[in-house]
Amino acid sequence: MHALFVANYIIEYSNKKGYKINNLKLQKLLYFVNVRNILENGAPLFGESMEKWKYGPVVPDVYHEYKRFGAFSISTDEMIMEYVEFSVSPFGELSDLEITEYDSQKVENTQLIENTVDALHGFGPFELVDITHDHTPWKKHEDRIMDGVQGIKYTIEEIKDFFGHNPGAKIWVQ
Repeated sequence: MHALFVANYIIEYSNKKGYKINNLKLQKLLYFVNVRNILENGAPLFGESMEKWKYGPVVPDVYHEYKRFGAFSISTDEMIMEYVEFSVSPFGELSDLEITEYDSQKVENTQLIENTVDALHGFGPFELVDITHDHTPWKKHEDRIMDGVQGIKYTIEEIKDFFGHNPGAKIWVQ
């Protein structure tokens, strides 16, 4: 599953429920949905890695698709409906384009996504940033992150370790 399609499902669901969702909050919801899926189902919900950025966890592809909204809410009408994949060989040759259309019916674990969004919708984007900054997987790299080092990825092992030792960090539990 592409992270963009999980993001789209979060946007659709948030809009349907009347929850405000901007790109910053979307990134944090993606993090908590993915963490929850790792803990409860043993694997990430999507294939892309999450990175440790100055404002916490980010899926770079999704961030870049929705950064044009800045701090403004993202509506269902403005979602990116296609995911385009291709590769470039070491010789500069492009592979065939593969275009996948978004279909909410194909998103996996929608109940987990909806329950997590419902549990976290009351948090503001910067509250979620502050919460993720207190998590060891981000905190232990804080100096490097703030110095501008890019591409620091979250690992499944550190997520399992942190949340396994810090059950109170599961803020989706009500």
